[in-house]
Amino acid sequence: MTEKRPHLNIIDSRFLELDALRGLAAVLVVLFHFTINSNSLLLGWEFRYGVTGVDIFFIISGFVIFLTISRVKKWPDFVVSRFARLYPAFWCCLLITTMAMMLIEPEAVSLQKLLANTTMMPIFFNQENMDQSYWTLLVELIFYFWILVLLVTGNIKNIVSAGFIFTVFIILFHAFSPLYTGFHEFATRKIELLNHFPLFFSGILFYLIRNGNHVKKNSLLIGFCLFAACYLHNQGGRSQYHVTPYEHYAILTFFHIVFALAIFGKLKFLNTAPLLFLGKISYCLYLIHQYVGLRLLAMLTDVWQVNIYPALVMTMAVVTLAAWLINKFVEIPAYHLIRNWYKNRNQKGSHARSREIAIQ
Repeated sequence: MTEKRPHLNIIDSRFLELDALRGLAAVLVVLFHFTINSNSLLLGWEFRYGVTGVDIFFIISGFVIFLTISRVKKWPDFVVSRFARLYPAFWCCLLITTMAMMLIEPEAVSLQKLLANTTMMPIFFNQENMDQSYWTLLVELIFYFWILVLLVTGNIKNIVSAGFIFTVFIILFHAFSPLYTGFHEFATRKIELLNHFPLFFSGILFYLIRNGNHVKKNSLLIGFCLFAACYLHNQGGRSQYHVTPYEHYAILTFFHIVFALAIFGKLKFLNTAPLLFLGKISYCLYLIHQYVGLRLLAMLTDVWQVNIYPALVMTMAVVTLAAWLINKFVEIPAYHLIRNWYKNRNQKGSHARSREIAIQ
């Protein structure tokens, strides 16, 4: 049986601003990783605000989840869709990163670590991420699990109420953490969605507003999400180590304003070829840029004595090319291959059931 969903006027046309924002978020994160630590000494500056680029990704994930839900008939469709979208490109980038690590620092690689990383959940196997950028993937997976629970239990129609209750729970969970400091530290380290859920919920609400669903109520809830996201700055998120609370509050507010402008069609000037291209390859770029890119940058500056600025440009060009190749030859083909296999499997199953009914 198909689950009831909130009333939606499905977005038929491609929301190009979303791809442009993805591209901008990817650039923020890449510049952050390439300009901090030892590279900041060579540059004389660091782009620490880029750490907040993941906040944009989380809002976007909340927004696009309804695009996925609107196209599935039952919960297994959702699982296959998310698997096809996330895992093939990830496994490819994981393999490339592991090979690079085996050449540069083989002592950091083990079979247990590699196998644990293939799940995107190495922390549950007491292993570290092969690439430190991978931490956001588990946040996404747990969010998808939350959506899956709503689908399976038939409560996806109550997603706004569920999101509000969960956000209130998260605030209270952090507010009373002095009563259970050990458990709080354990939970926020293992389940980092507890530090970032309000951003996903903002994305969900932005989608509903764009479709004309309870605009006033959902706008107020977005304000509540923004407050919650600001409150969580010091509660376990990574941004607290690079930007001050007030800087993060301002950036989060700016991101929410940008999204509000986008859903009302005020940011179409962002729909340029470079940003749309970066948005298209943003997932692969995010996965491949950090370990491989930083080692390449270090080799250029330390071994070959290339000036940091041309070295930075060359490194960004290489990881962008790598991301494009992975997107073109792995991510997109694998996505369609898995989706087509699943579609054909369902059709064969339907035909078989029809024949059984006819025989009976």
